[in-house]
Amino acid sequence: MVEPGGRWQRAASAEPVGVGVALAAILVQAPRLVLAVLAADRQPVGVDAERALLVIAGVGTALVLTGGNLYLAHAIARVRRWRRALAAVWLAVLVSSGGLVVPLVAAGLRGRTLPQLLGSELLAWSWSLLAALAHEVTAAGCVLAAAAAAGERLAAVRRAAEGSRDRELDELLQQRDAARGELAALRLAGAGSGAPWPADHHSPAAGSSSRLAGSPAGSGAGGHAAALACPEGCGRSFASAQARSGHLRHCAVRRERLRRLAAADS
Repeated sequence: MVEPGGRWQRAASAEPVGVGVALAAILVQAPRLVLAVLAADRQPVGVDAERALLVIAGVGTALVLTGGNLYLAHAIARVRRWRRALAAVWLAVLVSSGGLVVPLVAAGLRGRTLPQLLGSELLAWSWSLLAALAHEVTAAGCVLAAAAAAGERLAAVRRAAEGSRDRELDELLQQRDAARGELAALRLAGAGSGAPWPADHHSPAAGSSSRLAGSPAGSGAGGHAAALACPEGCGRSFASAQARSGHLRHCAVRRERLRRLAAADS
């Protein structure tokens, strides 16, 4: 992939895990809604059926809270996007999981039921609210973490594509420089032999230089041909290919063109 060690490949494989943990919240809410609707309609529910629905809800709660807690911790360690928000959700999930499980364990150790342990109506409402919202918050956090991982992976792929375009452009510029150097050498050889190239003559090297530079070859005198103009059309010219290559790294016209290409691709 983009980075060594397959970092973004592992991130891409972890995204469906977060979505799966979020979808597991249905296992928590569906049995509770079934029991609540049946009770509201005064429909009797058998003991075995009620126990089976509660077991499904318990398994779903464990899967969402424990699995979501682990996935959020994994996402916080790997992504930078929305890291603070993910850390806040992770802390909320951790507190919610403890608030749900600790009273159940304490009631079991003391041989009492949960309502007997909670005692006051305020604690009973607080625990009920926590049980109703904990898995929803966890599911939302897992979806947010999966979206953050996907966004960073796409951004890394986009940066790699932009770097590839820059390398291709540099290669084209090097080919054009080689063609110009060949043309300059042929002109110098013609001047030394007393038979210079005519201004309108197009040698193979001149044709290649003309295609790459986007301007007719052989225009101007030999001194002007040695001056290398910026291929991006900013108007500057340079005495050597090294100076021109250094300028291209900071050319405002080139930067604007690359920015427009990146915007068009996105």
